[in-house]
Amino acid sequence: MPAPAPTVTRRRILELIALFSGAVSARQILAAGPTTLQSNPFGLGVASGSPSSTGFVLWTRLDGSEITADKTFSVDWQVTDPGKAGAVVARGVAEASPALGHSVHVEVDGLAPDRWYDYAFTISGHKSMAGKARTLPAPSQAMPALTFAYASCQQWESGYYAAYRHMAAENLDFIIFLGDYIYESKLKPGGTYVRTHDLQTANTIDDYRDRYALYKSDPDLQSAHARCPWFVTWDDHEIQNNYAGSFREGKQQARVLAGYQAFYENMPLRASTMTEGLKGLLSNGTLRIYTRIDVGTLATVALLDGRQYRSVQLCEDDKDTPNKRTSPCEENRPGRTFLGSEQEAWLDTSIRTAAQKKVRWTLIAQQTRFTPGNYRSGEGKNMSNDGWDGYPEARVRIINSLVRWKPKNPIIIGGDIHMTWVARVHQDPYDIRSPVVASEFCATSISSLRGLQQDQTERWAKRNPHCLLANSVLRGYNVVTLTAANAVVRLRVLDDATKKDAKVSTLMTYTLNDGTLL
Repeated sequence: MPAPAPTVTRRRILELIALFSGAVSARQILAAGPTTLQSNPFGLGVASGSPSSTGFVLWTRLDGSEITADKTFSVDWQVTDPGKAGAVVARGVAEASPALGHSVHVEVDGLAPDRWYDYAFTISGHKSMAGKARTLPAPSQAMPALTFAYASCQQWESGYYAAYRHMAAENLDFIIFLGDYIYESKLKPGGTYVRTHDLQTANTIDDYRDRYALYKSDPDLQSAHARCPWFVTWDDHEIQNNYAGSFREGKQQARVLAGYQAFYENMPLRASTMTEGLKGLLSNGTLRIYTRIDVGTLATVALLDGRQYRSVQLCEDDKDTPNKRTSPCEENRPGRTFLGSEQEAWLDTSIRTAAQKKVRWTLIAQQTRFTPGNYRSGEGKNMSNDGWDGYPEARVRIINSLVRWKPKNPIIIGGDIHMTWVARVHQDPYDIRSPVVASEFCATSISSLRGLQQDQTERWAKRNPHCLLANSVLRGYNVVTLTAANAVVRLRVLDDATKKDAKVSTLMTYTLNDGTLL
């Protein structure tokens, strides 16, 4: 009996593996691009990302009426060392293929650790904007200080990206983006929007490419990408609102793959992130994007994927909140997971390794609020079932890892909830008499709205006594500076995200001395 034909999804995965690994060259199939371009095709900006101690990824994506789906283009790139009078330290030619949305990913290696570099792309006499990238310190290097920003949730129509203009002016070593880079839905008729678009709900690869192109056309976002390297993870809106698990049945499989591919095309990610992850899709339906950022002996950051591996959301049994019910949903059962068993084990190992190496600061960077928002109601009641409150046993397992290994100075950072949230992480999340095991800082959104007045938020915060600060009105980002002596967390907020020229200020500054928690 002949073997069954591969499914469309499996065939597509195999095609993508070949594409990302370079086994199939678009040059062998498509006509070469024109030798001249009339207009500059670098309108979507440049970016660097995924830095290591010896290199980083450089990214751009060609755009414009001359960049057609039947042509591949050759793009020159160059890296210079500003500390050596702009000497060229690396250069080459990369292909921008329509099979990958005319994106360019250059993996530069062999550079000196803990050093800044400049880079740019050129094609047909046109030059991109200049960008800055840096390498991380060597594993055994004692970096004296590290400053980074983190952000999430930048719905185009809800506000401008003034936060990024101010972020680009900060003295940052890198930026961590925690998800919802795009929002996939079309605009609702009659809505009140700061700015609009006419794109349909994203379902296909072309839909997602168009959505990224819209967002990346913003000059303030471009400036933040060009300023320093980014580490990125995703949440739900990169695919669809509140999606859980890697695959849904039927047509959703193709949609998820399209979202995955577009995410890679538009982010400064290494090809191995996709090739190894796609191989995983063939066997267990997951695409690994979580990673660990090791910054010498000063800090380690576990950057998690809290969306792709999770169990389906919990069905609420509180009749007072039917509007929060998710369909499909499942009843509570042992072993429900937010991160998946493999990622949970990986995180436990990362925490243990950081503790054994006595890394000064141990950070967990994940998408959303980690501590409860339903403390008074209690576990499984009156909850947001799409966050950690809907996965209480999974949350306890992470806390148990912190308790078991006792890493130095654990800090959990997050986003997603469209509000600033500062809280103590207790060993028992629903008992503030239990020991504090970590500090939590959730950054508000770049532009996405929360929909709560501040007096409502303050009443809610009072019902959660582990919460030290909550603000649902102001948009912005957080900046963290780490030294051997302390961690300084600045909550940076805009006066009005609906204005292009919004000003920024510091809502609050928290200083955690080495060995202390909130």
